[in-house]
Amino acid sequence: MTGGDSVAEVKRILKDYPKMEIDIVNLSEEIAELEAMLKDEPITAVRFEAERVTGGAGELTATERAAERRIKTEMRIETLKHQIAAIERKQRVVNRAVDVLDELERAIVHARMAGRTWEQVADEVNYSERGARKKGEKAIKDIAFMLFGV
Repeated sequence: MTGGDSVAEVKRILKDYPKMEIDIVNLSEEIAELEAMLKDEPITAVRFEAERVTGGAGELTATERAAERRIKTEMRIETLKHQIAAIERKQRVVNRAVDVLDELERAIVHARMAGRTWEQVADEVNYSERGARKKGEKAIKDIAFMLFGV
């Protein structure tokens, strides 16, 4: 990743940072719903009389369908857990990078992450808009270096 690409990626990550927590909550709720569904839907007991083997027509028995649904649901839960872990990992990396910035740079980055305009940021940190932008761009480049080594 080039320097310009890494700076653009950091800007995107910081802009999306507030949405990450919402994403984690939504994914966690989906996991809870799927786990509740698994708990409420046990695999159907095998009934040999009603479900005879039918010569390999490819049709699943009710028990096999229930087991297949259960396996697919468990796989979906694992996928969601991996997505949450990836988001949390990204949050930790960003937090570490922002934490090592100086106090002014941290304030600027947090204000921009909260969606404030450069004019609002400048007012908050008692800088000119140009000065706040310059300090903010330096902070973004520092974060890009910490995240991507570029």
